[in-house]
Amino acid sequence: MSAWFKLALMICGILCGYAPANAAANASDNAGETAAYRALIEQDARLASAGYRLASANAAYCKNTEFNPGWVIHDIAQYPDQDIAKAAFGFVQPIQIAAIVIGGPADIAGIRRDDGFIGMDGATFYWPGFPETKTGYERMASFKQLLNERWADAPQLPLKLLRKDKRVEAILRGEPVCASDFQIDPSAKFDAGAQGNMVSVSSALAEYAATDLELAAIVAHEFAHNILGHRARLDAAKIKRGIGRSFGKSRKAILQTEIEADQLSIWLLANAGYEPPLVLAFWRRYRTERGGAAFSDGTHLSWSKRIALMQAEADVIAATPAKGGMRTPPLLSGHTP
Repeated sequence: MSAWFKLALMICGILCGYAPANAAANASDNAGETAAYRALIEQDARLASAGYRLASANAAYCKNTEFNPGWVIHDIAQYPDQDIAKAAFGFVQPIQIAAIVIGGPADIAGIRRDDGFIGMDGATFYWPGFPETKTGYERMASFKQLLNERWADAPQLPLKLLRKDKRVEAILRGEPVCASDFQIDPSAKFDAGAQGNMVSVSSALAEYAATDLELAAIVAHEFAHNILGHRARLDAAKIKRGIGRSFGKSRKAILQTEIEADQLSIWLLANAGYEPPLVLAFWRRYRTERGGAAFSDGTHLSWSKRIALMQAEADVIAATPAKGGMRTPPLLSGHTP
């Protein structure tokens, strides 16, 4: 089940589980659902910005790169109540811009939030030709693939957009960045994960991150897992996480990936312009407020040791001269810019 669909069901369970007594109550319910959708988009925008900053700054060190427009898009079909979705976002087209990364290719091209996609390269999109599912993700995946294939073949991508009731054109240009998607997972758990080509952060953990730097610190650790190919490494060794598997060979292998992700994350953050001392200050706060006995199965170092490990990397960074504003992470020394 997609993250957005889970959110929609959660919202409906909270706000739609009873029949409102009158029109005023119904309007209040609708306003609550609209606000919930908008709030999650704001978190998606924060995550996309942190992810794009890390992915673009460290592109020279990534084996796998892709074109990233620096936007968040969504499909009206992914919302159970499309009337509420229209009230929240307008939806002048089936797929449109949900958020823009400031300074990214889409922003530079003049593309704006709530712009709807009409066509590309002079051709008009035929939306019935894109498959639609209950969540809308199949259609959106096909649309993303079409854009990526076209952008990979040319240095620029002409787009036709609908802005409210006005047609506009934009030319999308950009350089390849590290290949990874970034997604908010609507959940009350403090959790984040790396799926090889995706970084997910729970909505609760994203809300806990008070600043963009704090959110970037969370993202950088998971992003490091993806850059280092940890999921593929563990899969090749037939090591899976879960109950009954965090011991012996499995525990040691997983622990090593966590150590490497902590080490690399500080370099990724520094290259993206985040100050390591401020990053470490966040992790110290997290250890005090949320650390406790988390990860006591031996797949992670204790929080004190993790912070000491990252501090050691920060000390190396401070003593390493930058070349063109960049410092090559030791774990990625084979990929120099």
